[in-house]
Amino acid sequence: MRQARLLERVTFGATPALVDDVVRLGARGFLEQQLSLAPAGTSGVLTGPTILDATPPELEVLLDGVNRDRRIPHELRHAAVVRAATHPGQLAELMVDFWSNHLSTYSGTDDKNVKYAAPLDDRDVIRRHAMGRVAELVLASARSVSMQLYLDNFRSNATSPNQNYARELLELHTVGAGGGYDEGDVDQVSRILSGWGLQGNIGRFEETRFAFDPRRHDPSPLSVSITGPDGRPQVWSTPGRSGPEAEQDGIDFIDWLTHLPNTARFVCRKLARRFVGDDVSEQLVASMADVYLANDTRIVPVLRHMLTSREFESSRRTKVKTPFELLVGMIRATGATVDREAGGAATTTIGTLLTDLGHDKWSWPTPDGIPDDPNHWITTSTVLRRWELAGRLANGRLDGIGFDPLSLVPSPVPDTVGALVRALAERLGTGVDDAAISAISTYLGAPHDAPTSAIRVDRVAGDLIALLLSVPAYQYR
Repeated sequence: MRQARLLERVTFGATPALVDDVVRLGARGFLEQQLSLAPAGTSGVLTGPTILDATPPELEVLLDGVNRDRRIPHELRHAAVVRAATHPGQLAELMVDFWSNHLSTYSGTDDKNVKYAAPLDDRDVIRRHAMGRVAELVLASARSVSMQLYLDNFRSNATSPNQNYARELLELHTVGAGGGYDEGDVDQVSRILSGWGLQGNIGRFEETRFAFDPRRHDPSPLSVSITGPDGRPQVWSTPGRSGPEAEQDGIDFIDWLTHLPNTARFVCRKLARRFVGDDVSEQLVASMADVYLANDTRIVPVLRHMLTSREFESSRRTKVKTPFELLVGMIRATGATVDREAGGAATTTIGTLLTDLGHDKWSWPTPDGIPDDPNHWITTSTVLRRWELAGRLANGRLDGIGFDPLSLVPSPVPDTVGALVRALAERLGTGVDDAAISAISTYLGAPHDAPTSAIRVDRVAGDLIALLLSVPAYQYR
């Protein structure tokens, strides 16, 4: 059972090769292997000219004559699906998905050209730091072109500090809403980070990078007070600095902020909710936070602690799969192939599918990210779309995603209809019981104990696989 839980929670779905790895390494050995692997890079993910590693001038040529507001998020989704479906570092790819949402930026239609920086943010911020230290990740995000543009910190200066990024840094990225600060602290944070901005104009496809401008920085004495879980205030302050060295105040402040107990609890609660269940105990969150603080915000020890906890081991199929997880899981379970041409059929198919299913990766309009809430994913309309996805994939009707349903039919074919249903259910990891097998057999046109010759396997294989991918158990992990 522990091996099954690991495959459900630390991967996007089991494959025959992955099952062999777990059997060979054991549950703990497999977990340690996953904890040691980094996310996929940009090389070999998509073929042809791609936005993934293009410089701004190259991006201008690549996007000439196409719908830029659609192409960029769609190609990022395409690449994310390919990586999640094929990369050996499954846990690392799950963490990329987690952090992309935690530090969400918008790459659709906007007046600040955030979209042009989205590939850089994915490559140089999220993927580079996904399995590292939270302190370094948050600092990299604060200095990223994408976040600077999205939350307006590039506009901030001493006489008119912009509070957008300062507020979300506290509320969404570190201590959390109700995390022991007030409006005065938001103002002070905005002043600490005044002068943090950009050099270059990415909207004109210029090389653009973070730059600190001391002329725009507030050199006044500044302080921030955060009330900790024990009710005691923790204070960061600076006597005020001017000149290039004033940038260090912002760096020191973010490091202090990411090491606070409030931040530890906020981040660890989100992780536990993502990997364990929607209702996690305070004991688990507190113990994870202790590990976080004891390990200088390193995320791997926190993941190890969480994934070997009793609470994790006692949970199974309590989390609704997001549409991204569902699509990737179906691809992995069936062995479907995804065309890798950047901007090709799969780019359009995957980008549109995730939008239709409500999973607007890179296009969520608010900085809080897509909700980790089952009620967001399971509604009358979204369930119907999930079933439609299963039917189209299982019958090979998704442009750019190839699948032959007969490729999963065992050889020799099982003797009875019920045995065939059970064999495919086990291959897909859908977890159906005897009653469901009987009902599905009847739907196919024969009792479960009838010989398989009673049905046309070549005609029903696609619909059978679609049914198995649509059962309630498969919607959970």
